[in-house]
Amino acid sequence: MKKLVGEPLVHFALIGAALFVLYGLVNDDGLAGTDNEIMVSAGRIEQLVSIFQKTWQRPPTVDELKSLIDDFVLEEVYYRQAIAMGIDRNDAVIRRRLRQKLEFLTDDMAAALSPTDADLAAHIAANPQAFKTDTTYTFSQVFVDPNRTGDDRLVSDTLTQLRNGDLSPQGYGLLPAYFEFAPAQTIDGTFGAGFSQSLDKLETGQWTGPVESGFGVHLILLQERVPGFVPELADIRPIVEREWANEKRTETRQTINEKLLTDYDVVIEWPAG
Repeated sequence: MKKLVGEPLVHFALIGAALFVLYGLVNDDGLAGTDNEIMVSAGRIEQLVSIFQKTWQRPPTVDELKSLIDDFVLEEVYYRQAIAMGIDRNDAVIRRRLRQKLEFLTDDMAAALSPTDADLAAHIAANPQAFKTDTTYTFSQVFVDPNRTGDDRLVSDTLTQLRNGDLSPQGYGLLPAYFEFAPAQTIDGTFGAGFSQSLDKLETGQWTGPVESGFGVHLILLQERVPGFVPELADIRPIVEREWANEKRTETRQTINEKLLTDYDVVIEWPAG
């Protein structure tokens, strides 16, 4: 069944059917009767009671229920009168709300689709960077006083001391002296954008530098660098399913947009100049 649902032709058929279903959903407002008659359905009354109970944590009294129904009927009268007078036309708020409601309904149609393992695997293959883990870094660092970064000899002497073991790494302010398996995002968030890329250029196993950050200059002992990788589907299935669903929702909405537009001739009168 999942394989059948995943077929493109089935998707298109579902979308076509969705347009007819949507029309029924939008027009199923719990009312009946002719244009001049308002008959409130039992389902609508149950909905009014449910809303009241959630708000007040108790069912409405007979008088309260009658008041709810009277208010709903009056709202319907005002709604029909406003439509008849054309008040809804050219109102940006109303237009936006109606579009939003229709988009919510089309999104629900897309949510009914279920991916197969092959669908998810193909999605990973087409979007590897979206699921790839960060490269992680294990390193020690010594921060050179930003007030003295112009002193090249200070940087050189400090580097020599570190290589000879005459100086131990130490933190500076909020910058720790040691990072273990820190992801690139964390490194860049700590030292500034692009700092992790500087670490990619360093050899492991010896003190080197200077490496510049948003704070100033650092000397680095890179001990280990573990490149990012794309995990197996079993390890990230919920994430892939969510991203696959987002993509299908976008595709479904685009297809419905194109289908709706075929019923209209669009004429654009560009302003002069």
